[in-house]
Amino acid sequence: MRLQPKEKKKLSIWAYPTSTGLMQDSLICRVKDNAEPVVFRLCCEGVHVKLGVSPQELHFNKLLLHRTGTQTLVLKNDSPLPMAWHLSGLEDLGEDFSVSQGRGIVGPRTDLEVKLNFKAEKIGIINKMIRVEVSDTENILGIVHAETIKVSVEVCDVSLSINMPEGPDGSVNFGTINVFDNKKEVLSLKNKGLYDIEYSFRLTTGSSKKGDLKSHFTVQPQKGVLKASKPPVKVEILFHPMTEMLLKSKPILLCQVFDPQVGKGGETVATIPVRVSARAVYSKYSIEPASPIDFGTMIKGTKKTQVLTVENKGALNFKFFIHQAPPLQSSQQEESAPSVREKTHSTQAQLTVGMFTVSPCSGSIGPWGKQNITVDCNAGAEGKCEERLCIDISNRDPKDNPLGVPFILTAESCFPALVEDVTSIFEKYPIHSNVNLHQTLQSVQGNGVFIRDDNTFIFTKVLVGQRATAHFKISNASCIPCNVVLSIKALPGEPHSLIHNIFKLDPVEMKIPGLSHAFATVTFTPEEKEDYHCTFTASVVIPKGSSVNTKPQHLTFTISGEGHVPQVTVECPGLRSKRGNPVLRFRRLLLGDSQTLPLVLRNDGVIPTEFTVHIVDDKGVFFMKGTQSALRAFHIGDMEEESTGKAKKHPKKPYMLLEHGQSAEFDVFFKPTLAQRVEGKIRVPLSGNNEINIELVGEGYDDDFTFDNVPGLAEDSEKSNAEGSLEDDIIEAIRANHIEFGDCAVRELCEKTFTVTNRSKEVMRFEWLADVLFRFSPKVGHLQPGCAKDIRVTLKSKVQVTIKRHSVKCKVDKIKYQLPPEEVYNWDDGMYTEKWEDTTERLPGARWPIKEKVAKAVPEPPHTVLEKSSRKVELFLSAQVDYAKFKLDTIEVQMKQTEPFKTEISTFQMSNTGKVALKYFWEVDLEEERPSKSSGKPFSVTLMRYFLSSDTVDHWFKHRASRVHWASPLESTRPQSSRPHSTQPTPSRRRSSQMTCLSKYVSSSMELYPDDFNDPPLFSIEPDCGTIPAGQNQIFQVKFCPTRVGEFKAEMLCSIPNLEPSQKSPSVFVMGKGYLQKAGLKHSTSLQKGETQSSKPKKVQRSAKPE
Repeated sequence: MRLQPKEKKKLSIWAYPTSTGLMQDSLICRVKDNAEPVVFRLCCEGVHVKLGVSPQELHFNKLLLHRTGTQTLVLKNDSPLPMAWHLSGLEDLGEDFSVSQGRGIVGPRTDLEVKLNFKAEKIGIINKMIRVEVSDTENILGIVHAETIKVSVEVCDVSLSINMPEGPDGSVNFGTINVFDNKKEVLSLKNKGLYDIEYSFRLTTGSSKKGDLKSHFTVQPQKGVLKASKPPVKVEILFHPMTEMLLKSKPILLCQVFDPQVGKGGETVATIPVRVSARAVYSKYSIEPASPIDFGTMIKGTKKTQVLTVENKGALNFKFFIHQAPPLQSSQQEESAPSVREKTHSTQAQLTVGMFTVSPCSGSIGPWGKQNITVDCNAGAEGKCEERLCIDISNRDPKDNPLGVPFILTAESCFPALVEDVTSIFEKYPIHSNVNLHQTLQSVQGNGVFIRDDNTFIFTKVLVGQRATAHFKISNASCIPCNVVLSIKALPGEPHSLIHNIFKLDPVEMKIPGLSHAFATVTFTPEEKEDYHCTFTASVVIPKGSSVNTKPQHLTFTISGEGHVPQVTVECPGLRSKRGNPVLRFRRLLLGDSQTLPLVLRNDGVIPTEFTVHIVDDKGVFFMKGTQSALRAFHIGDMEEESTGKAKKHPKKPYMLLEHGQSAEFDVFFKPTLAQRVEGKIRVPLSGNNEINIELVGEGYDDDFTFDNVPGLAEDSEKSNAEGSLEDDIIEAIRANHIEFGDCAVRELCEKTFTVTNRSKEVMRFEWLADVLFRFSPKVGHLQPGCAKDIRVTLKSKVQVTIKRHSVKCKVDKIKYQLPPEEVYNWDDGMYTEKWEDTTERLPGARWPIKEKVAKAVPEPPHTVLEKSSRKVELFLSAQVDYAKFKLDTIEVQMKQTEPFKTEISTFQMSNTGKVALKYFWEVDLEEERPSKSSGKPFSVTLMRYFLSSDTVDHWFKHRASRVHWASPLESTRPQSSRPHSTQPTPSRRRSSQMTCLSKYVSSSMELYPDDFNDPPLFSIEPDCGTIPAGQNQIFQVKFCPTRVGEFKAEMLCSIPNLEPSQKSPSVFVMGKGYLQKAGLKHSTSLQKGETQSSKPKKVQRSAKPE
């Protein structure tokens, strides 16, 4: 081998051992020009190719047909090398054999299990040979070793034949039998195989959940051995049910087959289910009618018959026996009683007990058959008769009345009579006397009332043409059914034609069961608005055949009613058209905008009124929605019933129902879609041919320059729909260009704000023309397309003036800017810029002049007016500018004598005699000091005078801030300087004077000045502030609550802005006296509300000053 520098080559070495064991050698490599050889030591181990095979014979023993057997062949390799193996001869075994693997490699010193499976498909004995061939894994030496394996198997079969009387569903059918009876069926078992087998029968419930079946079925013999080629064995199955049960082809009987040759007890070869059909029942029956049979109340000597039906509802025949119920017996007698009765009554054709005769009283009834039993009742002596019978049904459930099914027959005799109590007859209606009859008819609920004094039933609140229904309870006071004849007649001396079709009676005859009742229905349908009267009579009919001669009983009373007409009025709107119809006038609206106006309907009549509301609108621009009051009056129509009581297919439509004095309010919407004047109508059909029509008027317009958010439009709409009448044939919509300022004070600035909108695609310029009364800001401006701008209009008048629909015009032009679009802005004359500019003045030593802020108006952007685009838009303004004027009904209020801490109330009135609203304010001082809630110091004047000197207390009253002048006692020993002045000082001066003068009136260190006290104010007024509309009055309440004894006087000043300069503000003098009933008490020691006895101070010796 020649190697170049850095070159590598492979040298292959083979080992061929010729014997087993370890073999060694050396490989010597000599390198040229190198004296030292390189030695590689070599070794290998020789191994025989062989595998251990066990067992040498695979015997499957005896296999049943269709069973599968498996044998294991173990290949053992004890050498350190893997061995390859292969099974030959598998093709000769056939398709019934299969192996887990046919070839493979066994690892060094490991075992390999090969499974040989056999499925028995044919009966017979099989003996075959297979061979295990062993070679090296690379198959260099070929097959080195082979082992022969013998395979043997015997296939047999178990053949068992079961012959049984099969039903239609292939099961053992026992049919239907009675409980406690029994029935037997026989099975035949034969062994057709070559070997002996064993059998065993077992009862199972399966999925039927029938419980333990051993008490119902018996198998004999239950187990045994079937010899091969021997005669069949008979197996009996006995069905003896203890309870009701039903089996329909249920596999409750299992026949297990064993192979006795396999192990102890044998191997279960097969389990054969045997299906069983069986039914066990008690006698099923029904007795109709159910006990008791009550013949009711019968007239003496009459006869009545009823039929008792006994029906067999089971699948088997049964017998029945009817006998009189025996007296109570012992338990032993009860067991023997049924059999004795069967023998005693088996030949009896009929049974007579008391006033009852029963026939037949025995017989047999087939499945689903019936037997009618006639029961005759011959009424004898008066009184109740009750007889108890027993009906025996054979083969019924033992728990079902062991002595027989009890049955009771009852009857009674009496004469018919009606209840005459008016509280029962008119139980659905109130009962009153004829005192204050008119008020009673107005206040009564429902549609009727009975007047006891006049023996008259009165229909109330019935519309003309409407039907009212009254139900009178006719009660049978006896136990016997009675026939009653009903009639309605005109009053004596009046023709029947007066009430023809006015009053109707249903029914005219009735049969009332004993101690029961029925209702007589009288309908009242007035045709005119007048009174109607009739006489109602209910007469008892004595049945024929009665031996008792009595006069028939009569119930008589008068029925009256009055026809009313509905009186639904339109409360809002009050505006009426020339045709006399109410009118809802909407504003002129921009297309797409909407407006809502109220519609109020009121029932001024005495009866509830039913009506519907419909909108007649061809353009589809008017809509209506009910408010809460309308929803409360809304009713969904119920299904109308026919005379037979069945509901008709078409239900009654929804309707509105208003009680007396009730109102229903609706919101009526107008949303125009076309630029034109539109009209609509709201129809309110009432009962009869009456109808109310409310006219709807609106107008839609489309403009590119509009006034929006105009103040006063809502008030304008309300005024336009207020009371009044329109003389024009064509009613116009309300214009939306009217601003109502309302009441304004003289020399007071009033302002309103509205919006102008550009709805076109061009830029617009607007300019308000000069006006003396009103000022607009901005006056001139530009509007970009789709933009809006707020306009402020102000009014300030120095004189009284009334302004009605004053016209101001706005000039509108479409313009085009001369500047690029990016330099254009939304300009108006209210825009200005601020700059700091130098002035001519300069501070001493300063190097630059003084700067001042200068505001300059922004010039109007250059533009050109488009041709034929100029127009003038008119705006109307209204206002009432005037002084406030008032009138007092008194200037002096004298309160009654009042005990301390009690409140006396007196009233006086102020009238607004001017044309504008009057605002009043009774001396509210916002700087008034109040006690701190956090101080938590309850204090009273009484306690205050115990611990503080009189000068301190008097000084507190003098300087304390109040809503009104604090009253000064008329008789007092206080110096003149301490009395409160008629004009209060300003809050700042008052606070400073309190702080500076505080120390002068503290007589000792213990007389600390209180934070505040919780006494109520001596004099107060409610309300203390508010507004009185023009022409209206306001009543004020003056409250006097003294805290001590004495006479007091206060002046209440009322501040009213906007008075004429020559007119003074109103004032009211209030005088009151606090006193105690107990004479000679100089100091009031009553406690405040909330004070307790424990907090009452001890008596202090001091000289008391007169209060």
